[in-house]
Amino acid sequence: MTTLADSGQKAGRGGRLLRIALALSLTLNVCFLAGLAWMHFHRPPPPFVRMQHFGDSLNLNGDQRQAYEQFLRTLRQRGRSVRDSNQPLIQDLWSEIAKPTPDTSAIAKLADQINSNRTALQREASTALDAFIKSLTPEQRAQFAAKAKAPPDEPARRLFQMVVP
Repeated sequence: MTTLADSGQKAGRGGRLLRIALALSLTLNVCFLAGLAWMHFHRPPPPFVRMQHFGDSLNLNGDQRQAYEQFLRTLRQRGRSVRDSNQPLIQDLWSEIAKPTPDTSAIAKLADQINSNRTALQREASTALDAFIKSLTPEQRAQFAAKAKAPPDEPARRLFQMVVP
């Protein structure tokens, strides 16, 4: 009789541990999904969208506004062009990687072309930014730099500071 009682207690303990483990697993999964949802709805805007809003707060005059619009137009057009030209290169790169015996020189050549396209975009964006920056007053330039350096997602930064002192 003692062995039956002992086995019942062990089964009861094992069932309780199983329920605790399942509750803990459910809790962690719910927290994980809540975190994913929060990240999805609180993601910072892309850099280009942030740049569009900078001009509104700088009190630009007509010439400055024109230089700013040209800067944004360059970013938009060249960014689209680089995406369009790099997309087939990226597909070719992955196709080459997926082969049983990939050609490493072909992979390197494709990667170099992709990087070359991105570098050209950065040069053109830098030239357009330089033209815009030269049209600003020193105060506007300082304000623009401060806005560009600020973290894009202020609520997430505040939350992080509350969690990690």
